[in-house]
Amino acid sequence: MRQLTIAISAVLVMGALASLHVARAQTPGAGGPAAQIIPGASVTTGIAPSRAIGHPTVACSNPKRQVNAMAMPAYAGTVTSSDGKTWAIPMTEEGPFALDYFNDCNGTGENTGYASQLQTVIIDKDGVEITGFIHADNYFELWVNGRFVARDSIGMTPFNTAVVRFRARYPMTYALKAIDWETHQGIGLEYNTYNVGDGGFIGYFSDGNRTGPDWRAETFYIAPLDDPSCVRATAAGRDSTFCSQAVRPACAQKPETCNALHFPVPGDWRTPAFNDSRWPMATTWPPAVVTDDQSYTRVAQIFRNAEFIWTKNLKLDNLVLARYTAKGPAK
Repeated sequence: MRQLTIAISAVLVMGALASLHVARAQTPGAGGPAAQIIPGASVTTGIAPSRAIGHPTVACSNPKRQVNAMAMPAYAGTVTSSDGKTWAIPMTEEGPFALDYFNDCNGTGENTGYASQLQTVIIDKDGVEITGFIHADNYFELWVNGRFVARDSIGMTPFNTAVVRFRARYPMTYALKAIDWETHQGIGLEYNTYNVGDGGFIGYFSDGNRTGPDWRAETFYIAPLDDPSCVRATAAGRDSTFCSQAVRPACAQKPETCNALHFPVPGDWRTPAFNDSRWPMATTWPPAVVTDDQSYTRVAQIFRNAEFIWTKNLKLDNLVLARYTAKGPAK
């Protein structure tokens, strides 16, 4: 009986080990043959052909900021994924620049005369007039109630703080595109050292509405990745925090081997009618984690109780779309 019991136990143990082996092989990011790219994603490999897109940083007029803030012009390009699709890196849109509230690259720093320089974007003639302040690492584009308001005047670095003014009705839907720009387009790496950059943005509006955990944010471009199957689809949206290379991937030693994941952007994501209920809630981040640049720290008081937001991964999520609908002035 004892020998039979030992034999049965051995079989059970072997079966458990076999099950464990299968489970590991099927886990995304495990690197085995069963690892899968999450549905809807396209994979690109290597650096995109680049072109200058003419942001003002190209002619940064402050020599100290050129050196101390690593002033970098903004470049864009296109890449083709393994399924034959073409992706713009980064995906920007033409439109008017936001006014600088703080810019010591092409300006003198804080713009104390901003109120008289602002032009109001009329979205709804019978709406309320709102002034908003936005700081983004690195770049943003803002729509309100489906209407384009402004885009960041600096694409890459050094950083700046922007101010916008618009007239719109409640409920007021904010749709904001945020880009963690890159020096090596298509692989999410920066500078000659091939560092992994980080993102984050903060916004405060004069009716008291502001960025925080009640916004929704989803990622549409994730890089650099050694193994793109490390990104998982969860009930709370796409999640790249399972990827081990949070600081510097192995492929940084051979950038042409770095991978990226791309997801189609819904054509109506900017509109009030878009259903964002499947997007995850935004993750809030302490200011010090996002930036210590003086373009934020010297004017941080204008953001009051707003919080920096992004997805769960500041490092790898490079194109983030965020939305929030304000039903009225914040209490």
